[in-house]
Amino acid sequence: MNTVGARAPVIDRRVPAARPRRQFAVPILLAAGSGVLFFWNLGRASLQDWDEATYAEISREIWIFHDWIHLHWNYLPWFNKAPLYIWMTAALYPLGVNAFWARAVSALAAVGTILITYGIGNRFYGRLVGIGSAVVLASCYQFIAAGRFGTSDMLLTFFLYGGLYAYVQTREHTRWWFGVGAFIGLALMTKGPAAFVGPAAIGITLLIDRRLLAALRTRQLWGGVAAALLIALPWHLASYLQDGPAFLNQYLNATVIARIGEPVQGHPGNALTYIAYLRNQFFPWAYGIPFALILFARDRFRARDGSWTIVVFPAIVFALYTLVQTKLVWYILPAYPALAILVAALLVSAAKGDRAALLSVGLALIAAVLSVPSSIQPDPLPLVVAAVGIVGVMVAGARGLKGAFGPAAAAVIAAFFLVTVALRALGLYTAGDLPVVAIGDAARVAVSGQPVPLVLFIANPDRVTDFDVSHSLLFYSHRPVHIAVGAAAFDQVVGCHAQDVVLATTDVPSIPSMYSFSATGNAPPFTQGTVAPVAGC
Repeated sequence: MNTVGARAPVIDRRVPAARPRRQFAVPILLAAGSGVLFFWNLGRASLQDWDEATYAEISREIWIFHDWIHLHWNYLPWFNKAPLYIWMTAALYPLGVNAFWARAVSALAAVGTILITYGIGNRFYGRLVGIGSAVVLASCYQFIAAGRFGTSDMLLTFFLYGGLYAYVQTREHTRWWFGVGAFIGLALMTKGPAAFVGPAAIGITLLIDRRLLAALRTRQLWGGVAAALLIALPWHLASYLQDGPAFLNQYLNATVIARIGEPVQGHPGNALTYIAYLRNQFFPWAYGIPFALILFARDRFRARDGSWTIVVFPAIVFALYTLVQTKLVWYILPAYPALAILVAALLVSAAKGDRAALLSVGLALIAAVLSVPSSIQPDPLPLVVAAVGIVGVMVAGARGLKGAFGPAAAAVIAAFFLVTVALRALGLYTAGDLPVVAIGDAARVAVSGQPVPLVLFIANPDRVTDFDVSHSLLFYSHRPVHIAVGAAAFDQVVGCHAQDVVLATTDVPSIPSMYSFSATGNAPPFTQGTVAPVAGC
């Protein structure tokens, strides 16, 4: 063959960098967008009673007692919850002991959960569903609120979905079982027994995927179990060895077992309670869930790729907390990411022209629009949303006359619901300090060691829910708070000593006559002052 003058083949030795860049572009954009969603004005509002202020105070008292193992609240031993969220918050307090840093761990966990949700959706359905899952989740009111609220529920959700994501990867690489174990161990250290929904979902999915026996034979799975125990056991053992039955009684009996058998702290409900919560907190996407489940059954009923986790996991969460007699809206927070993936899969199928999915989305849309007055509170928000919808329909009609009705209608529908969610969530970003902040700041005294307690007086037992700000007062005053409900309790708590007291202004006349009262501050509806026994006490 004559090769004289022939051009030598060109070998492209460049590293194909464009694809990896595109691969990371979406997660980076999602992280940036969700970072704004959860961190903007995060510290504007004061901490809320009870739980948020409680976690913030326990984290603060770690630095007072210099004890990271045996926690304290109100300057007394506290055994109610596992400590990881509190540890992480306390680790941030050198940057500032305030509402922002008390909530920062939740906000970080929310950003991480959105990224993991994208990853799981992308894994099972592709990038469009992954992005859609993140958008649906980021527009869920309860998810936004929980990510801006300083309690352990969002961190628990993050670790549980980290475990689910790691489980999905075990099909290709069994070493991911170590990741499963690590995430479950961290979840146990975040909220104790509540973390067991993760292993339960994984176990059921292994049965569905017909992988259970094979998984049990792998050393990596047992290595994951060992990792979970290595993370979770030391603190639990140390607490039990230090406090014995007192730890078990509070950690398991009072905060877990008691809530199962009967409603505590005034939170009863019935079998439909969480359906109502879902309708209100996951609006408008909740109306697409039944259709999304039907679509999943149609397309993936026989799938053995781990995708059943996104059905099994929320099913376990709902079943478990429906049986538990104490009903709290944040108990079902871990269900939302999986539900977001299912809804996003339905929406993407509809966008691609799947007729059944299109019909389903249409029916869900009608239900969502009709339910605006009952799903969204308070008034007059439904009227505002309805007005936006009417204007949107008019715009869509005008665009339709020009031959672009489809895109216009889709844009109007999207705008309708985004405005709905934005209007509802606006209060999360604009709320300011409650009066208890000013009262607490005024009552704060600089002392070494344990400060002198404050007395919170509530004259009428029927008004406890209105005026019990003891948890936030404790945090902002940096002083122990003793609650006295009724005149008899006031006599018992105050005794024959002068004490600083905080009470509703309307309760000042209810101070027993054997005490004199001198007001030192006022932040309606509260008044702060000093009580002293009259001579002859």
